[in-house]
Amino acid sequence: MVFVCMASPEVAEAFRVKAQAPQAFICDPDRKLYEAFSLRRATLGQVFAPKVILRSFVAARHGAGRPESDPMQLGGAFVIDQSGEVVWSQRQRDVSDNASASAIAEALDDANSGEGSSGVPKMMGQAE
Repeated sequence: MVFVCMASPEVAEAFRVKAQAPQAFICDPDRKLYEAFSLRRATLGQVFAPKVILRSFVAARHGAGRPESDPMQLGGAFVIDQSGEVVWSQRQRDVSDNASASAIAEALDDANSGEGSSGVPKMMGQAE
C-alpha cells in the first residue's frame, strides 16, 4: 500500500510518523498522478457543503490541521493488481468522501484472491 499526497516530503514524513503509518508516501506536488488517474478538482459546493464543513470540524478536533496543498483537488483510492490493472477504485465525490479502511482491505483481499480482475474495474458499491 502506498499513499500519494501533494505535500512536501518533510510534511508527508511528519504526518506518516504522527499517524504511525508504516506505508510509503509518494509526494506529488505537481499532481501528475492525480491527473493520470483522472481525479478532478472540486467545485465550491464539494468543498463547502454542510457535511464537508461538519466533517472538517470533527477532523480538526482529532488533530487535523489546515491543508498543506491544493484543497480543491479531489482524491481517490485505487487497488492495482500485479499486472498493473486497476481492479477497484473510489473517487471522492467531495473533499470529505474518503474510502473506508475496510473497503480498501476488502478490495485488496479480492485482488489477492483474483476476484475483481475481470477487465472491468470493480467500483465501490458495484453489485457482484
